[in-house]
Amino acid sequence: MQKLGLACPLGFLASKPQRNKTNIFNLNYDCIEVIFSYLTALEDKLNLARAHPQFRQVLTREAPRRYAKINYRMLRCISDWDYLLKLCGDCVVECELRHGRWDDNITQPFLTLLNAHCKNLRHLHLIFAHSDIKPPAESGDLNILQMLQRKNLHSVSLIDAKAAEVLQLRNFAELEALHIDGFDVDLTDANFIELFQLLPQLRRLSLRFASRRQLPPLAAYCSRLEHLSLENFEGTLDDVGDFPQLKSLRLLWRLHIRLNSQLFRSLAQRYADRLEQLQLTEVKPEHVEHIMSLQGLKALACHMWPSETLMHLRKLQQLECLALQCSEPTASMMQLLDIIGYCSKLQHLKLSKHWQEQELERFLCAVQEELRRQAANGRRETFMLTLELPASKAAQQQLKQNLDSQLLRLDWLGVACPLCMPDRHTKQSIPGLIWF
Repeated sequence: MQKLGLACPLGFLASKPQRNKTNIFNLNYDCIEVIFSYLTALEDKLNLARAHPQFRQVLTREAPRRYAKINYRMLRCISDWDYLLKLCGDCVVECELRHGRWDDNITQPFLTLLNAHCKNLRHLHLIFAHSDIKPPAESGDLNILQMLQRKNLHSVSLIDAKAAEVLQLRNFAELEALHIDGFDVDLTDANFIELFQLLPQLRRLSLRFASRRQLPPLAAYCSRLEHLSLENFEGTLDDVGDFPQLKSLRLLWRLHIRLNSQLFRSLAQRYADRLEQLQLTEVKPEHVEHIMSLQGLKALACHMWPSETLMHLRKLQQLECLALQCSEPTASMMQLLDIIGYCSKLQHLKLSKHWQEQELERFLCAVQEELRRQAANGRRETFMLTLELPASKAAQQQLKQNLDSQLLRLDWLGVACPLCMPDRHTKQSIPGLIWF
C-alpha cells in the first residue's frame, strides 16, 4: 500500500506515545450539557449525576425548569426520589400524586420525602383510585392530607376523594384555590359550610359534581371568591349566590338538563356591574337578553349559542376574548363581522368546527378590511383568530401567507390569550380549543 502511495498520511503518529489523554470529564460544561441532553429517561440522568459532580451540576441547573412540577410516577424507585428531591426539592412547586390501591407502597415514603425536601410546594393534585379490597387491619387507612406537613399550600385539587379526606382541608388555612372533582355521598352541605368557614383566603373554587347535586349555600362564607366553576350541577339551580368580588364564572351542565331560566335572570341582577369572564354550556334565545345585561364582560365562551341572536353580541363592547360554537350544525361566519366592527376591544376570536367552511377565505379577507379600517382610526391592536375547522398543513400555510400578520394572526393550535388561559384545574371542554 505504501508503494502505491495509499498509506495513511497520519500513520507516523501510531508509533509515537500520545501525551494528551482526553476523557469525558475533561470536557467543558457546554459539552457535558449537550451529552446530558441526549438522555430522555430521568433514571438515566440520575445515574449519570451520581457518577460525577459535573453531571450533577447539569441536573441541578436544569431542575428549576424541568422539575418545578413533578408526578410521583416519573420514578419507580423511592431511592431515586430520595436522591432527586435532596438535589433539587426546593425547585418543586407542584406535585401530582395518585393513591388508593393498597398494593401501592410508595405513597407514605414519598410523602415523607415531600415534607422533608419540598419546602416551596404550593400546588397539590391528589387522584384517589379507590379499591374494593380492604386494607390490612394493622396498616390503618392512610389519609394523605393528614400526613402532609406543608400547611401553606396555595391550591389543592382532589379527584374522587372521600368525605374524611375532603374535611382535612380545614387544616390548610392559607388555601387560595380549591378544585373538587367527584363528591362522596357522605359529604353533606353542613360539612361544606363548616369547611369553607375555615378557608378565609379562598379566591378560586371549582366543583365538578359526579351526580346531580345542588350547590351548597356558600356565598356567606366565601366573601373573597373571585372565580367560581360549577360542572354537572342540578338543573333546578336558580341562583349561584352573591359573591361580592366574583369576576369569573363557569357554568357547565349536561345538555339533557333544561336549566332554570331564573339562573340567568339572577346573574343579570347580581353581577351586571362586576362580572368580567363567563363560560356557559348553552344559551337559549330567551336567555340572551340577560347575558346582554352583563356589560362589563371581557371574555365570553359558549358551547351552544343560538345563531339567530349572534348580532346581539355586538352590545358587549368591552369584550376582548370571544369563544363561540353555535347550536345549529353550521353557522355563517360573515355574521361575525358586525361583532368585530362594534367590539373594537376584541382581540381574540375562537371558533369551533361548526361553521361554514367554504366561507373561511372570504371571511378572512373581510376581517382584514375591517381591521384596516379600525387601525386607520387608531383603535386596533393585532387580532388573533383561533380555528378548529379541519384544514391540511398546506391549506393553513396558504391562508396565512395571504394575511397581514401585523393586523391578523391565524392559529389552529388553540393558543390562549391572558383572558382565556385555563388554570391548572381546568380541563378542555372542546378538543382543540382552550376555554377558560
